[in-house]
Amino acid sequence: MLRKAIAMLLAIGMLTAVMASCNGEKQENNKVYDDNYRNFYEIYVRSFSDSNGDGIGDLQGVISKIDYLKAADGQDDSHSLGINAVWLMPIFSSPSDHKYDVTDYYSIDPSYGTMGDFDELLKKFHERGIHLILDLVVNHSSQRHPWFLQAVEALNKGDFENKYVKYYNFTTEPEGLDEEGNAKGYTVVPGNEEGYYYESRFSPDMPDLNLDNPDVWAEIKDIMKFWLDKGVDGFRLDACKSYYTNSMGQSIEALAKIVDYGKSVKSDCYFVAEVWDGPWMIAQYYKSGVDSIFNFDCSYMGPYAGLFNNINTGNGQKLGRHLEEFNVDIRNQNINAIDAPFLSNHDTPRSGTYFKGSANKKLAASLYMMLPGNPFIYYGEEIGMTGGWENDPYKRLPIKWSANESGFNILPPTGGKNVNAPQYGALEQLNHETSLVNHYRRLIKLKNQNPEIQRAQVVSNSDLGNRNVSAYTCSFDSSSVMVVTNITGTPKTIDVKAAGYGDYSELSGFVIADDYIEQEQFRAYMEESEYEVPEIRPMASPVFYVNGILTLPPRATAVLRNPGKVNSTFVTTTTTAAPIVTPTDIVTPTDSESSVGE
Repeated sequence: MLRKAIAMLLAIGMLTAVMASCNGEKQENNKVYDDNYRNFYEIYVRSFSDSNGDGIGDLQGVISKIDYLKAADGQDDSHSLGINAVWLMPIFSSPSDHKYDVTDYYSIDPSYGTMGDFDELLKKFHERGIHLILDLVVNHSSQRHPWFLQAVEALNKGDFENKYVKYYNFTTEPEGLDEEGNAKGYTVVPGNEEGYYYESRFSPDMPDLNLDNPDVWAEIKDIMKFWLDKGVDGFRLDACKSYYTNSMGQSIEALAKIVDYGKSVKSDCYFVAEVWDGPWMIAQYYKSGVDSIFNFDCSYMGPYAGLFNNINTGNGQKLGRHLEEFNVDIRNQNINAIDAPFLSNHDTPRSGTYFKGSANKKLAASLYMMLPGNPFIYYGEEIGMTGGWENDPYKRLPIKWSANESGFNILPPTGGKNVNAPQYGALEQLNHETSLVNHYRRLIKLKNQNPEIQRAQVVSNSDLGNRNVSAYTCSFDSSSVMVVTNITGTPKTIDVKAAGYGDYSELSGFVIADDYIEQEQFRAYMEESEYEVPEIRPMASPVFYVNGILTLPPRATAVLRNPGKVNSTFVTTTTTAAPIVTPTDIVTPTDSESSVGE
């Protein structure tokens, strides 16, 4: 039945004038936007690629995979994601695996390489048009940082006026002290006989810095300037909600100081903050002027388990309403706010663990990647990696590049065996037209063709009269598009014109989240292909839009354009290639086999 449907669509596709044009050839009155709207990729260097065989990923390993992140200008991009920004988890010197306890903010951890390696990485990224932001951890330092070691030494000598004693929050009366001398969030100062404790909200290895001290702020500014002068494009700010324990107002003020200084050094310095909380609290932190704050409500670990619940309940309308409300809330606090949606990160279980089946993984990707703002892809998410319920190491397993790769990293404690890796690695999935990684590639290309989606200054929920359909309009620079997604496994037909949106009369592009190639076929295909990257040809759209009637296959996303708005045929600084559409993506609206691949 599926083959007949494909054949039929191939025969009639080019005769359907209202279908989307996927050639991407017309580029008149181009506008180029070189701004802070980008598609980000989070990398845990230790688990990404090992260049020297010591069992630990390193910066040279990241350099070796740069083609996977983004092809060079003018080169074939069929083997790259097409992202244009990278967030590196902490790379500064640190005694831990995670490196959120920094001992030297001005050096690269030796296990990751040298400063020369970093300079080479930054240069190659910028040559590809990839922006780089670094993880900046200033809520606390390492217990082994020279500042803290000197503070403890002085404290134990009774020198309470020592400069570094004032870098931390020492006290003899910690909050919540019990009869046994324990206090949550505080640790006894080693070797101290005066009963001193230091604030350590995250771990005894991570003493909290005293952000009331001007000298500490001078250190923070010097650190930021050092890396900005090197050419980094911004920072991911760790644990912003904890800058001042139980004081949102002071934490927001501290965040504002960081942002203001960074932008005084580099006007387009991009900041994304971690505020692990619900939508209302996140909106408050936008008062600081920060560019972005991670949208935890998108992830499974968010207080409302946003996209996970939307998909499970089939409630697309609720997603549209929440999107409108949240964008209004954050823009009310900061007119230039850029949302930062994500599915999972290094602190949460991987999204592949709770989105079951390849089709649902793709649908989740479609939903968050097509939201306004800057999406953050956690390395390996694009190939369906799982894990994370056990402990942190299982959230940070090494990415799998091929089926022949068993995993190089010394993490987790099981000896490095990547027990949660998908059957096929990233390089193999690139050769499979309907793989998850190619779905991410399609999403990025479609989004780049319609930059209103990412840059929307006004997002409006669009009620198309169907609970299972999420729809919202995005307007930017006098142009407007509507993003419509069927979040169920059954076809949907929507009368867009009758719902009051007839002005959105052109189909600008689409993606489909279902998977129609069985694993056995994939295995045979890979054996025959010998890892050669096949040509993926655009073809006529399987999403039908005729006389205002939109027919969406299961889990399909369509972008409708309002041609009455001024449209200058946008071109971003990332790519202008057409969205990929292949015969294996196609299903007719009445195909009962829509669940294949789940």
